[in-house]
Amino acid sequence: MTSAPADQHRWERAAALGFGETEPVDPWSTEQIEGLGRQAWVVEDRDTIVGTSADLTWQLTLPGGTTTPVGAVIAVTTRASHRRRGVLTALMGAQLGAMTAGGIAAAVLTASEGTIYGRFGFGVATSQHQLVAPTGRHGLDHVPLGRIDLDEASVFRDEIVAFRRRVEGQRPGTLSRPELWWDHLVLGERRSFEGGGPQFVSLHRDADGSVDGYALWRLEGEWGQRTVVVRDLHTVDPQVELALFRHCAEIDLSSSVRWDTAPADSPIPAATADPRKCHIVGIRDQLWLCPLDPAGLLAARTYSAPLDLTLRVEGGASGWSAPTVTVRLRSRPGEPAEVIVLDQSSSDAPGTPSAGRSREAAPPSAPGPTASSESIASTQPGGPHVPDLTCDRATLGMAILGTTPWRTLAAAGRAHVTNPDVLSILDAAFASHPAPNSQDYF
Repeated sequence: MTSAPADQHRWERAAALGFGETEPVDPWSTEQIEGLGRQAWVVEDRDTIVGTSADLTWQLTLPGGTTTPVGAVIAVTTRASHRRRGVLTALMGAQLGAMTAGGIAAAVLTASEGTIYGRFGFGVATSQHQLVAPTGRHGLDHVPLGRIDLDEASVFRDEIVAFRRRVEGQRPGTLSRPELWWDHLVLGERRSFEGGGPQFVSLHRDADGSVDGYALWRLEGEWGQRTVVVRDLHTVDPQVELALFRHCAEIDLSSSVRWDTAPADSPIPAATADPRKCHIVGIRDQLWLCPLDPAGLLAARTYSAPLDLTLRVEGGASGWSAPTVTVRLRSRPGEPAEVIVLDQSSSDAPGTPSAGRSREAAPPSAPGPTASSESIASTQPGGPHVPDLTCDRATLGMAILGTTPWRTLAAAGRAHVTNPDVLSILDAAFASHPAPNSQDYF
């Protein structure tokens, strides 16, 4: 199942065919993938690679500013001649099983199609808003621009990488980009879905000359009708966000600006004087998340309101052993949560941390969150504790960063509560400020 370095050319070619290409779009070597923390995978049929995937280890920012290691799944393909033969199930089973055994709390991916990964336990953890505005008629003329420096992306490479690294813990859903990812895909010579190719950077500086935001963008389209397409826009200051978007909406020789990965709480639509021109034109899924270790993941984030509830996260995901887990979640605002495992449908002995629940192999970056194991089924006269909330892994993936309210998930039939009053408690506690957002594709 694991591809060896000697299989590199075959793996690259098989991945390209799976995406309808004859040449690799993003040629990763297996050594580079292993250098980013994980490995490449294949499914073969009579010496022909008919399925590919790989996974990297990245850090994901959670509500409260803590980070946790996640397995980022990339290059998932099935050859068209081998559809519906269990190829993807085999790949997902191998990858998610290996991550769980390695103590990874969650797997993440960006999906080319929205119907593929729900059955494996993935839910939409972040969404993105597409903002557009016409050049010169954006209604943001009252926004001060401040000091902005503009040049080719390579000129400001070190400054934008350093700035993003400095602020990536400020917004849930942000992934830490390794140096190799920046240079190979985001800013590399070869253009891909991730970035690359000819790009510009507009740096916003504060009064002391330090970077407090940047926009990475390119011009697309025919001369006279070109669009400024914003690839990245990062800042922790809403006024800087407004200034950078206005700046991009005033680039010469362009007719419009488009930012495809704007967060849900962007101030831009509310700031414009003409909401019919500078507005949101679309919302789509971005980061998908599968909770491999629900207890560890719940313990790794902080909460905005007090909680003392019992949650049951059901198994049933395809292709890998996803046990049903019941936990007691206690938290106070801004403090590390206590998560106690009450029951788990696995072969683990009571009181023994199971594979994937150990935090030693992959600890969160901030101290404090704890996930412990405690069997109470045998000591409760009425049997196992009745949970306040029951959901599956994909639904927890939709709620863990605060993207989708529990009240919405319950209305959709994805979450079930014993008392409807629990929903307002859950929504207050799981809410995230700022709103979760991811501007990465992989």
